[in-house]
Amino acid sequence: MSSIIARQTLTRDVHSVDALVRQACKAEANSTLLLGTGLLNLTAVDDKETVVGYLCLDDVPCVRLGSGGPGSDAWVQEAAAARFKLGSTAFVRVCATAHLSEIEASAALLRSAFLHMPSLQSLLMVAGGELSFTEPGLAAVFSRVGAHKESGVVLYEAGRDAVVPPLAIRPARVEDHDDMLPILQRCEVAFPALAKLPEASRPHEPFALTRVVAGQDERNRVLVAEAEGRLVGFIVMTSDVDTGSLAETFDLHAYDNFLPPEVYEQQYEAARDSVRGQKLAMLRHQRQQEAAEGGEGGQAGAGGVSAGMQTDPEQGEDGEGAGEGEGAGEGEGEGGAAAAGGGAADKADDSEEAEAQLLAAAEPTDEETRAEMLAMFAGQAPPADPTLFAVTMLCMDPAYEAQAIEFLTPAFAAYTDKLYCVVTLPHDSREPALMGTMTRVAPNPGSLFPEVLFMFHRHALIPDFAVRLGEPGDLDGVASLVAGMPNADDIVASFSGAAAAGSAAVALCQGELVGLVTVNPEVDLELLQANFGLSSHVDLGYQPREQHGEIDMYTMNPIFVHRHRTFVAATMRLLGKTALYYALPPGQQPPDMLEVLEQVAPRHRTANDKQLQAEFALYVFTRQAAFKRRRSVNSQIVVVGASECGLAVVERLLLDPELQFNYLTLLAPGGIKVGGMACQYTAGVIARLGLEARVMLLDAEVVGLERGAKLLDLSDGSQIFYNQLVLAAGLQDQSRYRFAEADPEVAGLLVTELELAADFSMNDAMVMNSILVYGNALGAYHSLAVLEAKGAGEKTRFVAPPGQQPPLVGVLHALAGEAGVALPSPEPRDLAALSVVQPVGPELHASATLVDPADPGPREELPVDLVVGCEPPSVSRSLFTCLNDASLVFDGRLVVDGAFRTNDAAIYAGGSLAKLSRRHGATHLEHCNSRDVGSRLAASLVAFFNAGPDEPQPAAAVAPPPALHRARAVGCSLPGGNYFIYAGCPAALQRPSTGAPEGGYEMKTVSERGLTRITLDGEGRVHSLMYLGRVAVNAPRLGSLVGLHANYLNSLAPKYQAGDIKCLLSFITEPWSELLYNESFPELRETLLEVALAELSVGGREVDGGMVEWVTHAQDAVLEFARAHAAELPGYTMPSAART
Repeated sequence: MSSIIARQTLTRDVHSVDALVRQACKAEANSTLLLGTGLLNLTAVDDKETVVGYLCLDDVPCVRLGSGGPGSDAWVQEAAAARFKLGSTAFVRVCATAHLSEIEASAALLRSAFLHMPSLQSLLMVAGGELSFTEPGLAAVFSRVGAHKESGVVLYEAGRDAVVPPLAIRPARVEDHDDMLPILQRCEVAFPALAKLPEASRPHEPFALTRVVAGQDERNRVLVAEAEGRLVGFIVMTSDVDTGSLAETFDLHAYDNFLPPEVYEQQYEAARDSVRGQKLAMLRHQRQQEAAEGGEGGQAGAGGVSAGMQTDPEQGEDGEGAGEGEGAGEGEGEGGAAAAGGGAADKADDSEEAEAQLLAAAEPTDEETRAEMLAMFAGQAPPADPTLFAVTMLCMDPAYEAQAIEFLTPAFAAYTDKLYCVVTLPHDSREPALMGTMTRVAPNPGSLFPEVLFMFHRHALIPDFAVRLGEPGDLDGVASLVAGMPNADDIVASFSGAAAAGSAAVALCQGELVGLVTVNPEVDLELLQANFGLSSHVDLGYQPREQHGEIDMYTMNPIFVHRHRTFVAATMRLLGKTALYYALPPGQQPPDMLEVLEQVAPRHRTANDKQLQAEFALYVFTRQAAFKRRRSVNSQIVVVGASECGLAVVERLLLDPELQFNYLTLLAPGGIKVGGMACQYTAGVIARLGLEARVMLLDAEVVGLERGAKLLDLSDGSQIFYNQLVLAAGLQDQSRYRFAEADPEVAGLLVTELELAADFSMNDAMVMNSILVYGNALGAYHSLAVLEAKGAGEKTRFVAPPGQQPPLVGVLHALAGEAGVALPSPEPRDLAALSVVQPVGPELHASATLVDPADPGPREELPVDLVVGCEPPSVSRSLFTCLNDASLVFDGRLVVDGAFRTNDAAIYAGGSLAKLSRRHGATHLEHCNSRDVGSRLAASLVAFFNAGPDEPQPAAAVAPPPALHRARAVGCSLPGGNYFIYAGCPAALQRPSTGAPEGGYEMKTVSERGLTRITLDGEGRVHSLMYLGRVAVNAPRLGSLVGLHANYLNSLAPKYQAGDIKCLLSFITEPWSELLYNESFPELRETLLEVALAELSVGGREVDGGMVEWVTHAQDAVLEFARAHAAELPGYTMPSAART
């Protein structure tokens, strides 16, 4: 008998689901619409992936599809009102099962529904007639609670306990050993960290598990779970927890450092007083020093005034005028005394004000207080019992793993004085289902603790959780919830306005407000579609504008973070939305609920209209994905290098639809440098990726690698652990490192092409007198164009070692010769030395020693203010030393297998730093599209984490070679206002040439827009595309044509041969070509190929009408693509018959 499982409905299921519903319910479902509007969609499939059941739930009263009659809708609203509670109740909108699988499919669907939604307590279903005969699977769990005679419909209810019977949990007994042991052995494979017996039980000796059970006392407990009379799981707990090490490693202040609240407050105030005293003493000492320095000056001034008075010429020598003078003196004395008294009062006021300012300046910040707490109390025994217990073992039968949360209620009952339950897991451990209900605690910056900490609060078990619209009367509850937040007043004011407008919702637990959200009902969909791949998440054809909203503000009590999905889903329903967006600008702290949202992929090719350029990351919560949980990956993945390949790795991991990577680190020395005509990661794309929200960015280089300990030494003196390491540092100009070794001071005078383009200003051009561009790579010509544009062209000298011309520069000069464009040529000189001379003012100046290799005798000393390094890039010497010392195989490049793994399975490499092994053709990856390489490297990592715990990883020798066929585009701006682009397949980049490959065909036009050349290979595919002219063309955009057959290009070859194309650039950028440039077009091509291959596999050509069916399926795929991407393809019009 086949086994049936239930999973969330996928887009590929819709045709099978519609057919099943049509057969079982005698009605049309339109499951595509239900995917976007239903609360939860589940599909039951057998072991052959055949769809045998479908369930759609909704959170508004409704009649089951295929049922109902006159007046039934109104009756349902009234009859269900007393039983329905948003957030914990749902209605069955559609339930269809195959006749022969009704019992098994119904059971799987209903069980999966309750397990997907932990807050769901009951299901309501309005169906026509009795269930007992027609659908025994449903009748077994649904009970009749009401009926409507006029329409003939019946209201049924199924409680959670009827569908998912609760586990029977009790303390473990020694005689349970034989039932516990098989469960332990299975979990040693799936979750070894939670199946590890404590050392005190002598785990390597027989009956260690028995000793664990027998050793129970007040601090150590063991519970077992039973279902249907058999043991299905057990949990081991202890209250002997080292909270000191946890407090040193994790930010536990939100949880009072796991101390009783009154003890935490005492420690907090003691640390606060200590910091205040230290800062006050330091400030007073500074003030005394300032007063002493000022007092010396004041005394000198007073002496001068006194001397002046003594030599007053109006005072007689013989005493004449003495009386007058005395009288005057008395008068002045009285006035002076009064003035002195006033001055004393002023001084007192000034002193009090100064003291108040001093006290205000000495007030400790929260960060300072927390750091002092750590310094004062670290290593000390806690003054009171901690408020937590820890789970040290958790072993479950796989069929009941999702019910492990049921252990928590009896666990807290066993520890009546504890508020928190914690679990620690190694970073490379898989997360069991229980972790999905717990809060992942953030580590302190720089922490090297090898495990992840999860926490669960006792009060999170309270089942009474409800959601409703916000009201003005909630303001007191809102103020209490956000008290202590820096922007508390703004939150209260914002909520007040949103509640009055009906666009706020609140979460309540036992009547107490524990969460709030405000939503902006107006969304700029044009802006979002122009910048993000929105069509992958929402279907605008079925979800009109009014069903979209933007989350403006969100706050939830940390205890209830596991309720995020329920809260946001209920808010969507209350506000009539099917999609809620969240925009996260760079630098803004991400909210806790970000992990339940899906990140929307940024579009790399956006509109040129600057008004449509978004500078934020976008996240979305849809009805379709409301309860889709991505599996957490806590492995520490460190990506070395913010190259295009490194950024592509990070992008692919961030956007993975099934896995959520929680510990990503990107080493970006000097920050993320983007720019250039051929760059696939612009500043806008980086902003839309929102790296700061989920990636730790470090401005440091790798200076040491310890493979055994999986530890990196960084240039800033810190260390970082990794579980998987990705080396994507790429190749760079090494001028700075070479000359800095001889004289470290010159490092400040050397810049790269990207640094020059990003930072050089017209002011720099004005103050500098001599700039040297050294090297003959393409970057040299781009640098000359930048300097010319900034007004420094006359101050620039272009030199390069002779014979250093890269092949692409040869192509550039060949095209320039054909187009009649004059290009500067470098002087043949070696830069023998670079040394700093005495700085003039704040600026640094140097002297460059130039030598003519043809006549090495004379040495020219050239004063320089800036040197731009543009030599052919190579591997960093310091990185090479690290790799060599770590015994990684390096043969001109770092050698990787077909899965991009080095000879260390935990270390991956890609980009221009790496090459494939000889077994896979020894291809240098620098000739391939860097973004494509990075995406495929990340896909290899994803495959590693998707592999089951008992599935062996493929050996390096059998990993298939990656299919790297996407074009790589290079280009630069040129002096004189011209631009150069070369885009080619990997074979073209290995041997760049202006001609076509053997057996190929070449097309070329020269027009007022410039010279354009397209070469085709022997099979008619675009081999390379070159351009030199005055139009600033998007190089990656044109590169997307490489690899396509010429048939895609609107009869390009025949039209060229007929003389109908006067300018190739104009022709391939006409409106007809927009589809080819769409980022999702490769997916459409793959779909069309799958359709064709499917028809051929069943002999479509041999059957009457087979070709017609083939064409029809292909046409449907194209129309569906155009409909889903209508906003991105404004030049395409859908046929009226295909719009619905």
